[in-house]
Amino acid sequence: MSALSDVVVLEFARGVAGPYCGRLLADLGATVIKFEPPGGDPLRLAGPLAGGESAFFNYLNAGKLSFVAPAVAAVPPEALKRADIVVHDLLGIEAERLERMATAANPAAVVVSLSPYGRSGEKSDWQATPFTEWATSGFFYFAGDPAREPLSLPGHQAEFHAGLHAGVAAMAGLRHARETGEGQRVEISHQEACLNDHAWLTTMWTHQGAVQRRNGSLYARCADGWVYIFNLAAYPNLFVLMERFDLLEDEGLQLPVNWAARFPEVFAAFEAWCATRTKHEIYHSCQELRIAASPVNTMADVAASEQLAAREWFGKVAAGGQTFTGPGFPYKLMGTPCEPPGRAPALGEHDDFSWDALPPPPAERASETGDRTSAGPLSGLRVIELTANWAGPIAARHFADLGADVVKIELQTKPATRALIYPGDDIWPDFFNRAGYFNKLNRNKRGIALDLSKPKGKELFIELVKQSDVVLENNAARVMAQLGLDYPVLSAANPGIVMCSLSGYGGTGPERAYSAYGSNIETTSGLGSILGYDETRFFGTGSFYADPVSGNHATVAILAALHARRTTGKGQWIDMALLEAVEPFLAQDFLRYSVTGESPVPKGSQWGEGYVLQGAFPAAGKDCWLAVTIRDNAELARLATITGGAGEDALRAWLITRNHLVAADELQRAGLAAAPVMANWELFADNHLNDRGYFVPVRHALAGTRMFPGFAWRFDKTPATIRRAAPMFAEHNGEVFSELLGISGDALSALVAEGITGDRPIYAGGPAL
Repeated sequence: MSALSDVVVLEFARGVAGPYCGRLLADLGATVIKFEPPGGDPLRLAGPLAGGESAFFNYLNAGKLSFVAPAVAAVPPEALKRADIVVHDLLGIEAERLERMATAANPAAVVVSLSPYGRSGEKSDWQATPFTEWATSGFFYFAGDPAREPLSLPGHQAEFHAGLHAGVAAMAGLRHARETGEGQRVEISHQEACLNDHAWLTTMWTHQGAVQRRNGSLYARCADGWVYIFNLAAYPNLFVLMERFDLLEDEGLQLPVNWAARFPEVFAAFEAWCATRTKHEIYHSCQELRIAASPVNTMADVAASEQLAAREWFGKVAAGGQTFTGPGFPYKLMGTPCEPPGRAPALGEHDDFSWDALPPPPAERASETGDRTSAGPLSGLRVIELTANWAGPIAARHFADLGADVVKIELQTKPATRALIYPGDDIWPDFFNRAGYFNKLNRNKRGIALDLSKPKGKELFIELVKQSDVVLENNAARVMAQLGLDYPVLSAANPGIVMCSLSGYGGTGPERAYSAYGSNIETTSGLGSILGYDETRFFGTGSFYADPVSGNHATVAILAALHARRTTGKGQWIDMALLEAVEPFLAQDFLRYSVTGESPVPKGSQWGEGYVLQGAFPAAGKDCWLAVTIRDNAELARLATITGGAGEDALRAWLITRNHLVAADELQRAGLAAAPVMANWELFADNHLNDRGYFVPVRHALAGTRMFPGFAWRFDKTPATIRRAAPMFAEHNGEVFSELLGISGDALSALVAEGITGDRPIYAGGPAL
């Protein structure tokens, strides 16, 4: 049985955002009906093409049904009655009409609206392309060479982020609907979805007044390409490997603060050592010593990955009468696995489909009809979180923001990542409670300390598991089994528990024990090999891109497993690899290799298909840029009317005397896709985002009241809320131990004395990841 085998989804969306949401739901077993205009989804013409068919379109729409509808009014009422979820990217009157029809036909339906900048605000009617959308995502500005224009990650990245968040919203809304019989509308802005997927973009500004800028390429040249080494952790073994015993004997270098300050010295030694070695030789040699180094893989390297092959990850995409290797699933649900989806539908292939073949309307199904409240759609769930860094914390934060009780467990001698982005950039004695990085990712959670390596700590953890729905952990693949707390043990204690394990390369395969952070996965996934001005030098995103993408996928997977539990009564283990979770976002470039046999290379701004002009152009001011896409000759003529001449030179001359924000408005009024490449301070001050209420204040007892990014989704009946700030270390020990474990007073003091818990972290060498 698939997790969503009783779910019906109607998809009224073109391009990537809505279809990626639909693909996620179809993979999990839902019946997805794609409604297309008579001319079809324009993405049917997107490269790479095989025999005239788009392999990329076929990847996004595999396993769906296709129904042609010239207008919303042509949608069969029987389809709307049976729809649990409706996903659309319509605007204006058509959007309102579809939403009215859907909610009237089925009050339990979850209706998800996707648009580049939201349905309200001064940018709601802006023209947008993947390039100009990325300009306002926050990611564009800080990738690339500081002496050159910023770099845009190729492809439909903003739409992928939005589509994935639509999957989260659809699943959360579905849970509420099945619990209460109440459906609702959910609005998602592509821009706000992207902004939700940063770790320190806005906190650098609100906490330190710092602009997040481009740092250039951090990749080291080797004999056959490039390699990367994660630079925020100290590796004494690296000096042994390189036979640099002079550096090994420098004990001060091993302190985290000193390591970061002196990393250019370490990197120079590393690069010299790499020069005569291959990238995969370096990769495996470093990883044997648990040094987080990784090769900058091409898409050919990804296709040849022994790790991905061992995990049987690769999928198949049919196009033009041929079958190509494509990305697999972003998660492995061991109890209700995703099934190969089959081929994508021809346009209108299912116009004669019998709607009676679908599951009965939700109103006719036997289901709970609990009290309808304005509490979040995930209220009533409890999540136990054993995570650090980013991927795990963001997944748990989504549950917390949407109403679940999330209990974060930390080890006193190795706390979660309570480092980075301190107010005023000052490490005070209580730095671990004031880090903007931690406080952004951990709001709405309760925090306790518990040592799971000790028998009593393990016993108490099992008692928590018995009272919970989910255990989320992102430790190295070996850790939970070594603790004696892997899924079979937890399932024996609570057969309904859903356990999700996030690691760099997954729980099986020859590289399962390898160390990786999100920036390492950028290189092993092939992302680094397509980001650059040309093929002579590769760049990273300037973020740990795989982390939020993986955490968001984990949220979808957990919600799907909880949905399946309603039928089976059983939980399950979800095995996730950051490498596998980020790869779908790179599907178009991976398929280019599969179809053509040639690995894509960086093309700077010139990665769009069929555009007359595209680029990031300098504007007045320091490091200010405008992203512009001119799609056809008619738009080029309109541009010439504004700039006083045809082509790029006239645009540059016109723009250099203008504020890029004002210039974007002027070009948008002419119907042209233009957007400022927004720095963090510009995003935080943006009138559109603030009019929409995207940024929200959070009051923290020690860090003060600060504005933070809000939510990627806007539920009209059960909105996400901020109920508490991120926990100070072990802040809720008394509350959780008493409430859930019946331990308080002297008994709790005894646990402190035994080192089972404590109220203050113990650091060996200062702040660390």
